Amino acid sequence: MKVKSKRLLSMFLSVAVITGLAVGCGSANPETSTEISQETSPETSPEVSSEIKTEEIESTGEKISLLLTYSEEKKVLYQCIEDFTKETGIEVEIQYMPLEDSRKQISVMVASGSLPDVMDIDNTDTQTYTEMGILADLTERVEAEIETGQYYEGVLESQKVDGKYYGLPFTANNLCLYYNKDLLEQAGAEVPATWEELLDACEKLKAAGVTGFGVAGSQTTDTSFQMWPFIWGAGADEKTIDSEQMVEMLNLYRTMVDNEYMSTEVINYVSGDNANQFTAGKTAMIIDGPWRMNAVKADAEFEWGVAQVPAGPAGEGTVLGEHNFAVVENENTDASWKFVKYMNSPEVMGKYSEAENYIPSRKDVCENLEYYKTEPISVFVEAMNTAKPMPKKNYNSVSDALIKMWQKVVLGESEPKAAAKEAAETVAALE
Repeated sequence: MKVKSKRLLSMFLSVAVITGLAVGCGSANPETSTEISQETSPETSPEVSSEIKTEEIESTGEKISLLLTYSEEKKVLYQCIEDFTKETGIEVEIQYMPLEDSRKQISVMVASGSLPDVMDIDNTDTQTYTEMGILADLTERVEAEIETGQYYEGVLESQKVDGKYYGLPFTANNLCLYYNKDLLEQAGAEVPATWEELLDACEKLKAAGVTGFGVAGSQTTDTSFQMWPFIWGAGADEKTIDSEQMVEMLNLYRTMVDNEYMSTEVINYVSGDNANQFTAGKTAMIIDGPWRMNAVKADAEFEWGVAQVPAGPAGEGTVLGEHNFAVVENENTDASWKFVKYMNSPEVMGKYSEAENYIPSRKDVCENLEYYKTEPISVFVEAMNTAKPMPKKNYNSVSDALIKMWQKVVLGESEPKAAAKEAAETVAALE
């Protein structure tokens, strides 16, 4: 388990840190390309970049602990947290733990009484932790103090359990289709908008000696995350796994493997591996999120673009992912809520999201920042209109069952109908 702690004390900030904050959350991540940095400069988005003005405030004596699944590489995030301490006097002790590790360790923390005050969690984990009885009910605070109408549809719903709020999202994400313009043009193929067009493009790319499509297919949540747009595109969901619609989705992948449009090697890929195949020019199209843009921009030596995930028989749609701040039920709830509310302010949300190419969970932030009106990030913003959250109940177990189903079909170990039936039985046993 990798755990790193860091206490942010405004009264002890070094000159170097204070200088960084002056540029702070309004500038792009140091890893962001020059082009992105220019697009996101304070001059192009003054309505967001200029609003927060912090002053040195002595410590109030209040302290909260924060579990982050984002490492210190997310420099702007950490700078925004430092800004919070400067503005409020509330000290923040950060514990860093990768997401998968945090999921394994939360139960250990509960048993040992060492839970943090605030946790950065995935939207699929909200229900699990609520059912464990460790999260504070934020309903009254959210309804009284948050402009809920400014959030994208579905974003806040994923924070609810039995109609009550147990978290607040500070970023949202979805998936779109990255495509190699050069390879498509050379093959005489169009950017696909439907499954039929996807197969047609892959056939033309194959004739040109190019692998048409790739996914992250290993036994991780990357795989199920990339499956949901196709599951919903077929008209299926977690309640209709054993259905003709799910079989149709699996047949799509089986067709791509049988026709050599997609390599079976994808079962070994996490999303980074899949992206590397794309930037190396070995795969013409992949499914990925907005966070991938900086790497593609830096590594791809070809013209590329982003489009909506090809629509299935049931129509177009994509998957909604979120990172949320949830408050642990304890004596520090008031101070913890101040932090969560601060991080969800339009100014802070915009600064962090823009720096990391995430989608703000608030519509007004996207509308007020020029960066989100420019391609290719604007394609992901548009996709928020059709993005749906993943199921919350028993999500990790459901995800595992779906991945196993998919892998068996891709590898030819099972026919789609049999694989879907087996997965449905596994999920039913979870109830």
